Amino acid sequence: MSHIVSRDPRPLFTRIDRVSIARRAPRRPPARFHLVTRLALLFTLPVAPVDARRPPRPAAGSIATEDIAIARRRARAEPIAWLPFAPAVFERARRERRFLLLDGAAEWCHWCHVMDETTYRDAEVRRILGERFLPMRVDVDARPDVADRYGEWGWPATIVFSPDGEELAKYRGYLPPDRFAALLAEVVQAPATSAGSSPATDETHALDRLPATPASLPWVVAQVVHDLDARYDAKEGSWGRRQKLAVGANVEMELRRAAHGDAAARARAAFTLEKQRALLDPVWGGIYQYSAGDDWRAPHFEKLMAYQAATIESYARASAVLGDAQRLAEARATAAYLDRFLAAPDGRYHANQDADVNAHDSGGPFVDGHVYYALDEAARMKRGVPWVDPHLYAGTTGVAVAALCVLHEVTGDATVLARARRAADAVLALQVEKDGAVLREEGKPGPRFLADAAAFGLAVARLSERTGEARYRDAALAIARAMVRDLDDPSTGTFFDRSVERDAAGVFARRRHPFQDNVKAARFLAALSRITGDESWRARARAALAGIADPRSLDEEGRMKGEFVLAADEAGALTWR
Repeated sequence: MSHIVSRDPRPLFTRIDRVSIARRAPRRPPARFHLVTRLALLFTLPVAPVDARRPPRPAAGSIATEDIAIARRRARAEPIAWLPFAPAVFERARRERRFLLLDGAAEWCHWCHVMDETTYRDAEVRRILGERFLPMRVDVDARPDVADRYGEWGWPATIVFSPDGEELAKYRGYLPPDRFAALLAEVVQAPATSAGSSPATDETHALDRLPATPASLPWVVAQVVHDLDARYDAKEGSWGRRQKLAVGANVEMELRRAAHGDAAARARAAFTLEKQRALLDPVWGGIYQYSAGDDWRAPHFEKLMAYQAATIESYARASAVLGDAQRLAEARATAAYLDRFLAAPDGRYHANQDADVNAHDSGGPFVDGHVYYALDEAARMKRGVPWVDPHLYAGTTGVAVAALCVLHEVTGDATVLARARRAADAVLALQVEKDGAVLREEGKPGPRFLADAAAFGLAVARLSERTGEARYRDAALAIARAMVRDLDDPSTGTFFDRSVERDAAGVFARRRHPFQDNVKAARFLAALSRITGDESWRARARAALAGIADPRSLDEEGRMKGEFVLAADEAGALTWR
């Protein structure tokens, strides 16, 4: 059996009760388990991880009695005229002393569509919002910083702010019209929401946010692996029992342990991949987002790029480590799905595909994903194709290219590498500036995001490894230098979620240190060290991992920590025996 050797056996932190943590206000970037206590309007504590890059939990209060097709046949009010998520709206709220309501929605999200067709067309909801609120909507795929901040509450996530832009309440998932109207009325009536209310008091204990040090990373990683082993579901495979999802990085972690002789890890990886085949689309390839139950039989049919890329990587790695040809066929089928449905004409990749048909078009017949994905090819095409997000985000193409590089590494297939190069070259031409700054979307102003720099930087570094071309190495170096220049937090060793927005208001003026994006950044810097021979990049990767490895953050990530282990290994923080 393989073991991760800890060079520092001293206990780094003590176990802290999850509920007591959830009831404290965070000391620095508000954590996903943050509970706003100013209003007694929140109804459950989060118990499983989510975000646009994580699996959303089943919508709170979403008893499946509401149907989009039925809702469209009823008499309804006109749709809400949403305001953009923009500083000007925050300034207007401050000036007019109105509350702000932020609807954090994903275009692929089924329950977001249901709430649009029901709750937000309700006359009483519309009346209250019109009188006292400024309603904003943000596409969480367009703003990875917002997705990280409120992922634990969505999707949809409904956040209420004071006129000064401070959080008053957060509501998770689908809210039926009557309940939502009552909650809004409480906000309006509660005296604690008066003008000029201040942020929640900081009550977090120092040990709660005590980060690791680079020297202690081996012990921290050993503890993380121990925690993930405890979360493994021996009955159904994968990690966690409330929902089942394909956690590709965890599978890769097990495969890496297996490659060092751990037979139990090998068995867990093989069993998990076999069980989660229930989420693979047998007709078009690709993987559904997750299963809502405690087994694999209740899929949610959205197809998100993050899960497609992780499937390609983990299944390709499994074929090499386990010698399983079926896993390689499934990796190839997922890559074929990307090319057929998510690839843009210039080679870049779209972010996601909706679960349902005509969820975005009320003029056509609505077809629920549970009905649609039970059909064969011909029957599906007769009913139409689910909507594909038209946006082309740099980070989205980055995770796809990085995964295709792994598939090429395993197969040597020149056509796979050609697809990866074409996609990366398009982003380099259209979304990477001369100084290495990565634009989220071509030609659109706004902040630079760690999510894009880290994911696309890793993709370009892997292309350098696969091709040996100096131009990819040089591009990766430029991206890394811009990432450090614009996003580095020297006080913590970590990276901020976005570049400075001078006119950001309220809570959004305070930047955060997103766990998963810092992990991706560490993998990027470790890869950069490999292709340049410069060990300082690996040292910088270890600093970022240590800076995010405080007790509370590790606890909050739950089962989603496999990539942290991979990053620590690649950054040279582990010794195997």
